[in-house]
Amino acid sequence: MLGARHTQARAALLTAILLLEFQLAAAESFQVLAPPGPLSAPLGGTVELRCHLSPALSAQDMQVMWSRPQLGQDVLVYRPDGSEAQGVAYQGRAELLREEMPSGSLALRLRNLTLQDEGRYLCDVQSDTFFNHATLELRLMRSGSDPQLHIDAYENKGLSVTCLSAGWYPEPSVHWKNSHGEIQSPGSARTQRSEDGLFSISSSIVLTDHSDPELTCVIRPGSPSPEKVSAILISDVFLRKGSVWPVLLYVILLICLCLVGLAASLMWRIRREKGDMNATLRDRRGRPSWKEAFLRAANVTLDPKTAHASLELSPDRKGLWNTGTRQAPPDEPERYDMYPCVLGAQGYGSGTHYWDVEVPGTGGWALGVTRASAGRKGWFHFSPEQGTWAIQLSVGQYRAVTAEWDPLHPSQSPGRIRVYLDYEGGVVGFYDADTMALIHAFTASFGGKVHPFFWLWSVGTSLRLCS
Repeated sequence: MLGARHTQARAALLTAILLLEFQLAAAESFQVLAPPGPLSAPLGGTVELRCHLSPALSAQDMQVMWSRPQLGQDVLVYRPDGSEAQGVAYQGRAELLREEMPSGSLALRLRNLTLQDEGRYLCDVQSDTFFNHATLELRLMRSGSDPQLHIDAYENKGLSVTCLSAGWYPEPSVHWKNSHGEIQSPGSARTQRSEDGLFSISSSIVLTDHSDPELTCVIRPGSPSPEKVSAILISDVFLRKGSVWPVLLYVILLICLCLVGLAASLMWRIRREKGDMNATLRDRRGRPSWKEAFLRAANVTLDPKTAHASLELSPDRKGLWNTGTRQAPPDEPERYDMYPCVLGAQGYGSGTHYWDVEVPGTGGWALGVTRASAGRKGWFHFSPEQGTWAIQLSVGQYRAVTAEWDPLHPSQSPGRIRVYLDYEGGVVGFYDADTMALIHAFTASFGGKVHPFFWLWSVGTSLRLCS
């Protein structure tokens, strides 16, 4: 009887031990789960990448590793003793939220996101007896500038309206709509990627006197962020201008030959009609400088106090050329002493402006804008980081003036280049002024006045501002 009781007690004890071992083994197994689908975050901002244990075990005594296996990079490693190490590319930017670890949450916070941070991440968790992992995808995004609309004549047949926006990621798309919301087919569209990895987009559409006078440019991002829209309403007078102007000019010339007085009266009426026409143009977004920026070029003249000694300026201060001979001008503090450069006399600290420059297809030159505070004495490098946004022609190759001297590929060699400045929007654009094709665009933060910038390093080369 006593032996039977001992046998039952031993069996119960063995069962309890086996059950406890089973429970301990079960407690050591877990899954690592991550949110499905990609996670979006703003470029330059902060994101929290999250995975968690199921069941909700404490991870304080486990090893947690966030990594990017496809790049061979460790982002952050947490060890059971509480120490951790950050990858070289993530020093000072990666942080494991330790306060959430007792509940099984393993959140990695990344700051100052760059384009190199985009991609797949691995959350790997290891205990003494078990390990598991999960992956998640990070996608970055950035909204660009508000669309800028530029109007120009189109081969005497109508108007060419160009829509420009810069500073987007990922690559956006552009769409045109009329007053009924119908999609219009653009005449051209072009996307460029700048040295900072951001995209600029330019699209043009041609309007005739039969076109809907209301036009909207819609920039659609390649990420889940809001669209940006700009709209204009163009008067019928402006639309007819391109088609009747040759006849009107012929009539004016004929009347001038016959009656000078009648011609003067007619010219006065034409000016008044143009004034009424411009008054009817309205940007639906109410930008106060739209008319000045897109219907009238800035009157830029050259500042002789800034001109290098080898440059000669025309009497009207619209033209410059490199004579190759150093003159002996007064030693002004504003003057370039090493580089054959000169600035525009006008400085801009707000608004939108443009000016056209006649350029040769040979020689060596550069043009754009530069900060008033940028260096002018001694040797240094021109770049956006140093306060200069410009393009150049050198040895037959067009390039952006940056640290990398990025090559540009305009569809044709331009005879006139239009420099476009949107101060508040942080955009410097360069167009072929004859076709309005975008050559290049910078995104910038100016921080003070900027001036038109010109650089001639080839002897005999000249540039001229269009009147």
